[in-house]
Amino acid sequence: MTTPQPQQGAKVEPQAETVPIDHSKPLTPTHALSITHTKHHTIIIQDLTPSLSTLFSAKDGLAIDEATKLIDATPAPPTLYTLKKENLLGTHLTVHDKDGKEVAEWKNPILSFHAGKVTIKFLGEQEQKIVEVNPIGHERISESFNLNNKTYIWEAESKHHQHKHLYEIIETSKPTPPSAKAEASASTPETEVIAAPIISIKKAREVARYSQKHVHGHGHAGGKEGLLVIDSGEIGELVGVLTLCAMLEQVHKEDRFVKAYDNVVGVVA
Repeated sequence: MTTPQPQQGAKVEPQAETVPIDHSKPLTPTHALSITHTKHHTIIIQDLTPSLSTLFSAKDGLAIDEATKLIDATPAPPTLYTLKKENLLGTHLTVHDKDGKEVAEWKNPILSFHAGKVTIKFLGEQEQKIVEVNPIGHERISESFNLNNKTYIWEAESKHHQHKHLYEIIETSKPTPPSAKAEASASTPETEVIAAPIISIKKAREVARYSQKHVHGHGHAGGKEGLLVIDSGEIGELVGVLTLCAMLEQVHKEDRFVKAYDNVVGVVA
């Protein structure tokens, strides 16, 4: 893809690094959740896990129509979490569990130097109490956060923005190939001690996936319901839900998912 050149005097954003997807370990979700925006400034998260086998398959992906049927059924699926907007702008949300206990709060100040950054504070027993979600990449179609010394990236598909994927960035190291070592040695004085050259390799491993019927665009809500499947062995369901909502709520505020962009060939870091 071609990197756009910034205009004179414009703020220069850091360039994103392309990371290839690791296809050797495909997504194997353990939980299925619905995310529904209501008319009362709340977002409810319902548990669809008992129907996971009909909602996701490695071949066909997510079955959003089946999820919608479950959401509309009687009795309704149990509600796990409720996100309540504490102001009209939706820049401050509180999160309650099924027992009504507040477990997290979500803030996105619009009048801030770090525009677009969402801060999530967990009030329960979490290994890391605060997670910051930051927009990255071309037109912010990706957002990243760090948790327990690991980097994660939510990314929208380039031409189908209603589909989103959560990746864990796996970084490994290996010795430089012999030909590269020889070239490095030839250009180094004999008196200098040469450390064994090591190269770092990054890959993106999918740990969650989300889909909704329509794209959030032009300031309207688009599809009301969304389906999230997540591998809770790789990342906690509450972390996955709230970091995804950080991305979804930004779409309500910014008219940025209107046109298709070049795919970033994996994810960006």
